[in-house]
Amino acid sequence: MRFRLTSLLGAALACVLPGAAHAATASMCSLAEPRCERASLSVSRTEKAPFDFDFDTGWVPSGSPVQVRLVAKLHSRLQVELSGTLDGTWPEPLTLTPKGSKAGGRISINEGVEVEAQGRFSVTVAGNNYSWTGRIPGIPSVNLLAQRSQTFDPWAWKGQLPAASVTADTPTQPVAKVPLTEQLIPIPGISGGFELDGSVSFSATYASLRIGFDEPNGPRAVDLQNPATRLLLTRAPSVDTGVFIHGEVVRRATLHFIPGFYFTILGRTFNLPIANIPLALPASKPDPWDFDRVDVHIPLPQISAVPDIELGSVPVNTATPVLIKVSDLGEELLVLDNTSPHSIAFVDTRHVTVSPNSSASVRVVLTPDQAGKFDVPVLLSSNDPVKPVTEVHLRGIAEKKSAVGPGPDSMDDNVETPSGCGCDVAARSRVPAWAGLGLVALVIARRRRRW
Repeated sequence: MRFRLTSLLGAALACVLPGAAHAATASMCSLAEPRCERASLSVSRTEKAPFDFDFDTGWVPSGSPVQVRLVAKLHSRLQVELSGTLDGTWPEPLTLTPKGSKAGGRISINEGVEVEAQGRFSVTVAGNNYSWTGRIPGIPSVNLLAQRSQTFDPWAWKGQLPAASVTADTPTQPVAKVPLTEQLIPIPGISGGFELDGSVSFSATYASLRIGFDEPNGPRAVDLQNPATRLLLTRAPSVDTGVFIHGEVVRRATLHFIPGFYFTILGRTFNLPIANIPLALPASKPDPWDFDRVDVHIPLPQISAVPDIELGSVPVNTATPVLIKVSDLGEELLVLDNTSPHSIAFVDTRHVTVSPNSSASVRVVLTPDQAGKFDVPVLLSSNDPVKPVTEVHLRGIAEKKSAVGPGPDSMDDNVETPSGCGCDVAARSRVPAWAGLGLVALVIARRRRRW
């Protein structure tokens, strides 16, 4: 048992079983939280001591009518599991916040030693068959196994209470039994004995030190005092990061001695009250407990819209519909809320969602109230982390409509006249018709005199 316990506390000699981690892809927290992406985190690590083994000879010799079997097991295993989520929120920069799940942590220990010798035979003597299988008498069977699991709330930061710990006790086993009669107290009429039972308590405590992101490229990390970190964004449809969870483990073991002493004098028995005498062995030094990297992919929306739309000539006091095309070049749903600060623009499509690699239209109705040039901004507020507000300018010239129907001074313009007669000119000069005829007669008389 001395080798067993001292080796248990020598955590520096422990070897590591392959840890369990997975790649995670985030998704939108909800339509009510379009600027939040959430990914599930789950890590697990199991460590066993190098002396951990299971030994079983099986029944030997093979085929013999008389056989023995030796079984020996030595266990020292510790497992820590953590589960939670990683939230990426914005506007820029992207804020990364790991959140532990309620009771999403588990710490488990499997400790102890088990030794047993078995025998069996099957023989025939004088036509009769004799067989027996069981533990070999006189050889003590040792069974000091302790297994237990305990849940806790991640991330179990160092210094945070309650601590993530687990304790398991082995069954109480006889260690020594010494009769007093004739060996220690050879007094006639006095009998009794001394018994010593024992057990072992194994315990382990886990604490998280920090959670880092893309550590080879930068020192960004979170801990108990800083629960979130920020990551600058580039114009990209997604973000990829590696999550590294660093912790430590402290192991302890306590021996429990339970002595029993009784004797009888002249028929009267005296017993030692049952006492549990604990002996705590020195705790191990904090051992690093680092989980495998978890790769997290965070899809993001990416808005695309033409910044300027030239409308040309637009009539005054007349509603003119305009469609603004909006595309999502990212990997996540684009959510927009649209407004315009200008009074002549009515945004008919206030809210719209655009699927990745798709397009949609925002309908705006323009009603200019006066002639002249105009420049009307439409504000597209979206969950694009790099460009939360996109301005689209509607530009053009508002003009009055042309007059339709005769005006008050155009009555004579509607009179149909032969082409080339000059009547229209005469009519516009308001000259009487009889004066024109006299002028023609005078011209003819002068021509006759010349002839």
